[in-house]
Amino acid sequence: MNRTLWLGGVIALLITGCGDKPASPVAALSSGQTQQDSAASPCAKDDERLALTGLCRSRAVSVLKMKASASPPSEEGCEWTVMETQLPAGEVLLYRGLQCGARETRLEFAGGAHRAELQLAESAFSGRLEEPVTLIYVYTLEDDLLKAVADRARAATTSPREADGCTARPARIEGWPGDAIIVDVSKAEAAKAPADEPRTACGPLGLNQGEQAFWRAGQGYGWFFSMGQDAFEIDPGSLTVLVKGADGRWAAL
Repeated sequence: MNRTLWLGGVIALLITGCGDKPASPVAALSSGQTQQDSAASPCAKDDERLALTGLCRSRAVSVLKMKASASPPSEEGCEWTVMETQLPAGEVLLYRGLQCGARETRLEFAGGAHRAELQLAESAFSGRLEEPVTLIYVYTLEDDLLKAVADRARAATTSPREADGCTARPARIEGWPGDAIIVDVSKAEAAKAPADEPRTACGPLGLNQGEQAFWRAGQGYGWFFSMGQDAFEIDPGSLTVLVKGADGRWAAL
């Protein structure tokens, strides 16, 4: 899939007016990157084949970029399993979600004027939601990821003065992905806030100590997670975008 064509078409609708340059084209898929699974390869007993990619669910975990995963604990009676969500231009998002008995966590993709969203449509705890809840805001990013994340957050602030002092840095928070990023003001500026209250900074895409809010960046995307205070239903460190190669196999973008 030519990434330039997508950004010139479908994803352009998501970032209209933002002045973004197209991300780099998709790199060629090497044999080492290709998932060795196909419709001709049977799934194990009691396993199932994912509907979009055709990968066996139990083996699809080998495709996930799990290096950053903090492996959040699953709830009692639940387990982590591989899920998938359709993205524009034929790409597929693979991720780990909770499965609690017959209920599974399901994300759905939704476009927007300036960004896309991944919404929680089905909860492993409560089933199908009447109103989907946005968990992740999706942006395209340039190669300088920390600068690109900071620029996105600054653009969303309503205070130009505060925006000028905002920078992106590794979060290093236990339980979050190892590559999680937060956008925050300087230590000197942060010291002015009340010490006994959760601190916020840098607008809606910046630091929020009252909830689990952070960025990840990779594969040409910036993912801003707004996870609230509840237990994770998805493993935020597992998100992996797949593209189908000319040989019909799926591999990480």
